[in-house]
Amino acid sequence: MAVPEPVGELSGRERWYRRVAIALVVVGALRIVATYPALSETVDEVAHVGSGMEWLARGQYTFELQHPPLARIAAATGPFLLGIRSQGQSSMWSEGRHVLYADGAYLRNLTAARLGILPFFFIAAFFVWRLGRVFGPPEALGAVGCFTLLPPILAHFGLATTDGPMLALFAAAVYAGVRWLAVPNVRRGTALGVSGALAVVTKFSAIPYLGATAVLLGVARWCSSRAGAAPAAGAPQSTELSGAAHGWSWRQALPSLLVAGVAALVTAWAVYRFSIGTVRGIPVPLSEIPKGLRDVASHNQIGHPAYFLGETRIHGVWYFFPVVLALKTPLAALALGLLGFALLVRRALATRDWVFAVPVAVAVAIVSVVLPSSINIGVRHVLPFYIALSLAVGVAWVWLWTRLASVRARVAMAVVVAATSVDALTIHPDYIAYFNPLAGRDPSRLVADSDLDWGQDLFRLRRAVEERGVDTLTFAYLGTGDLSPIVGVPVKYWDGWGRPNGWVAIMETWYRRGQVSERRGRHVVDPNGLLWLDSAATATRVGKGIRLYRIPPPSEKPRGS
Repeated sequence: MAVPEPVGELSGRERWYRRVAIALVVVGALRIVATYPALSETVDEVAHVGSGMEWLARGQYTFELQHPPLARIAAATGPFLLGIRSQGQSSMWSEGRHVLYADGAYLRNLTAARLGILPFFFIAAFFVWRLGRVFGPPEALGAVGCFTLLPPILAHFGLATTDGPMLALFAAAVYAGVRWLAVPNVRRGTALGVSGALAVVTKFSAIPYLGATAVLLGVARWCSSRAGAAPAAGAPQSTELSGAAHGWSWRQALPSLLVAGVAALVTAWAVYRFSIGTVRGIPVPLSEIPKGLRDVASHNQIGHPAYFLGETRIHGVWYFFPVVLALKTPLAALALGLLGFALLVRRALATRDWVFAVPVAVAVAIVSVVLPSSINIGVRHVLPFYIALSLAVGVAWVWLWTRLASVRARVAMAVVVAATSVDALTIHPDYIAYFNPLAGRDPSRLVADSDLDWGQDLFRLRRAVEERGVDTLTFAYLGTGDLSPIVGVPVKYWDGWGRPNGWVAIMETWYRRGQVSERRGRHVVDPNGLLWLDSAATATRVGKGIRLYRIPPPSEKPRGS
């Protein structure tokens, strides 16, 4: 199959496909931006902004090494351009909190931080188009349409976190890898090295994701060359064919791999400000990466408290991510995606063309890497899976469309897909808390954390306390710092232990997890430790992720809010 090059003049039909794709991306971006004034900070945004500001304003990166700096730099760039500088704090949490509160302009600063992530949405959509273009312009349009409509995509590109940027740069690296496997020259090796390094210095999970994807694509490419790939019917034409047509040799590949390695080293080192640290007393460049990977491994070994399917677990279960993907993805996308993956496998076997296996390899790589993970706190950790799903949806949509001969049948198919996707369109601005109908009326029974309640409902809590005339609030929330400026009344932090009186709020994630403490480096959980709340007072739901109680003193009977 041809791996398209941007050469020559576009046909009128392809221009139309491209214009529609651009329109879809613009609409998606507008939907993302529209969430900014509606959703308050999520738990991790504070830390990412604080670490990014340390890099920008202090010229160092020491707060935390478990996450690399690139996305954090992007998150802090907006506040930095507003004239905000380091707040001189000793932790990323405190630094980020002070940055967001700077000049008494919390919403402005938070919006500026999130705008730093928005360009990655355009980058991601561009590479979804380019990967889809391998199969044809209609398939590329279908892939972009799916990608820009997925609630998890809209959710995590709307936050000043690492998940969206990593997806974008992972997509760039996959595209560069596909082109390198087709024709392994120095130019493509350079592109592969730079894009792969940028993905890694955005989030360390890119390392196993890209590694597993590379192995699977390498195997597919080898099998294709051994079998002798046949031209794929209807494949887009370009000036450069796949490596099977041109010949592929290690004589070409090795020099370009060497260039890729050098380009990756220089790129990653530049993001870390060309720092030189020590590893076991030996001075080395990029010492932050092995130290950060060590911290990630330690975190995975210790585990992370998470609520899933009615139980609080410290260590993950292998089926967490498959279940969450099934619950957090619109049903139409799931159905079309499964059909698309099946079609791609069939085409790969029939034509012996490895390019058809690209979306399947990405999907299998992502899922296989996360199955043994002990950190089960959100679909955001497998966000790159949606690149593969979108490509499969584009393939399935075109296949179905071309097999429905009548206009009536095509309209019926479009109506069915639109009807099954309407919940994804009407959830705005709560893309973080989106679940498809399989989750039922109360998804909090099944999963919490960043799939439901990541602290994004503080603006709604402010309105709720204003309506009820609350003068002081006791609040069990994840994260650090005083939330009084956001909530609008004095907020007293509650650690979940004891029995407070008066107005009490608790995040749904905390409520579902129960009481969690740490003893001797291990998490200890009492899953029933907070159930007394529902018998002591009448609860009011605030947004998707907060419970608000009016708890009377022990001598009084519970009253409604």
